[in-house]
Amino acid sequence: MPIKIIIADDVKDMREMIVKMLGASRLEYEIVATCENGVEVLDTLKHKKADIVLMDINMPEMNGLEATEVISGLYPHVQVIMMSVQHETEYLKKAMLAGAKAYVMKPVDMVELIETIETTFERAKLLTPVSVSNEKVYDAKIISFFSAKGGVGNTSVALNAGITFHEMFDKKVLIVDLDLRFGDIALMMNRQNETTIKELMDDSPIEEFADVSSYLFSYAEGLDFLFAPKDPESAEYISKDRVHKFLELAKRHYEIIIIDTGVNFDEVTLAALDLSEKVVIVSNQEVTGIKNTKVCLKVMQTLNYDYSKIKLLINMSDDRFGISKGNVQKAFEYEILGFVPEDSKLVRNAINTGIPFALTKNSLKKPLKALCDALLTE
Repeated sequence: MPIKIIIADDVKDMREMIVKMLGASRLEYEIVATCENGVEVLDTLKHKKADIVLMDINMPEMNGLEATEVISGLYPHVQVIMMSVQHETEYLKKAMLAGAKAYVMKPVDMVELIETIETTFERAKLLTPVSVSNEKVYDAKIISFFSAKGGVGNTSVALNAGITFHEMFDKKVLIVDLDLRFGDIALMMNRQNETTIKELMDDSPIEEFADVSSYLFSYAEGLDFLFAPKDPESAEYISKDRVHKFLELAKRHYEIIIIDTGVNFDEVTLAALDLSEKVVIVSNQEVTGIKNTKVCLKVMQTLNYDYSKIKLLINMSDDRFGISKGNVQKAFEYEILGFVPEDSKLVRNAINTGIPFALTKNSLKKPLKALCDALLTE
């Protein structure tokens, strides 16, 4: 079936140029209408079906942002691709928040335009919700992994702990990468081409789990992932309220939800920490890691988190470099949940091959199992 397209731009020459571009391409399409403003687009949608609206931002009577917001509410199956000469990030952010699924800069490049139309249309078809009405209802235990310093292996621990819960404890697990700017879990799973939380937040109403399930990557039965955006800028378009709603909904479909957070206390991270039953703060056995972790613990206290909610984990533990496990324990008021030994060769190999070490036979499986067991029984 051809892709049904509406072209909306107040400049006649621009509308005609886009029609010529589409005509010169191999795209199977049908021009439903050409419109001068958002009012005409909405009038057209009352009587005709469309898959894609190519929408200019600056138009009289009703601009593209206003029209897109209405379309998102009344016609969620219609995908809006915004067009504008404005290159500023603020315009892109406004377009995405209004409900646009893609953004094309003017002057319009034909190759880019056709690729954007095809990608947007195909993505809309692939993300058709699947019914899960007969699924068992759970009340997941949410466990967030947080570090106050980069380079301590927080993501690696979170990922492999989640896999361990599934593989060794037979739990139904969802692993969420909420390091929205620099999340690496997709890379560590060698799944960089999967959909991400950005597409979920763009497309889904987040009312039923069927609305969001198609955005998750299912590694195995009972082990699902929601990956971080592919680019740092996308973090700006993901709201804490939508993340909160997603996590509350997902709780009914999993036994364990593992969240890998970013380093900073941004509003999305704080929303996740608030919802979490346990927050595992990952540090290492270095002076800088210990110092930053102590600062982090003070922040947790100001957030009025219960003492039992916060757990410490020392990763890459090795007594050979001047600070013993005993000295580390003395540095904190909180009990240390465990020490994960240093094995940089194993961890690097797991990251570079895209095969998490929790899925292979190695020396770190025992401390990981002990960590997960402690988190279940605490």
